[in-house]
Amino acid sequence: MKSRQNISIAVLIIFHGVGIGGILLGDPDQFLQLTPINLLLTLAIVLFNHVDWQRAWILWLTMGLGFLIEVMGVHTGFPFGTYSYGEVLGIKLWSTPLIIGVNWLILLYGANAMAKKFAMTPWAQALVAAGLMVVLDYLIEPVAIRFDLWSWEGGVPPLMNYMGWFGSALLLSLLWQYGKLRLNTTIATAVYATELIFFGVVNLIP
Repeated sequence: MKSRQNISIAVLIIFHGVGIGGILLGDPDQFLQLTPINLLLTLAIVLFNHVDWQRAWILWLTMGLGFLIEVMGVHTGFPFGTYSYGEVLGIKLWSTPLIIGVNWLILLYGANAMAKKFAMTPWAQALVAAGLMVVLDYLIEPVAIRFDLWSWEGGVPPLMNYMGWFGSALLLSLLWQYGKLRLNTTIATAVYATELIFFGVVNLIP
């Protein structure tokens, strides 16, 4: 198990490192086209190392609910504000990329595993996880706007976006915490850390 985790973490680091190098030294638009592949690879690593298949329905439900929240957001402006997706994230259904549900799953997996290190009760863990999700979204937004993953009315994400992101992440995290889904914390921490570093570094690239 340990060797499997080490290989998985190495793949995560290499793939994100290549992405940073490609954006910095190559054609940023071309490398951002690989975003769906990056998400699918990360999903494969998460599932390959997952430990609790008795409650795996929580993973699939999270992908579905995450996608439906985004569909609602795109068509109604709630809970994030008025925005629309570009073409980078691939195939869409109801004007929403199918891959976005995978993104919700990956980020929640990392955030909820890390939250277990900082809080004791399910509610406290869900609150911490939602806060960690907002930190990631704050770093993701400038990159997403810059490279046309999605765009906002007025050009910048409103405060409502972060409030909606927190609320949505809190509800989904409560599902994870009260569902008592056991997570591979080593892989989850690596997933969160690589996402945090990737978007943090890309934000520094002029």
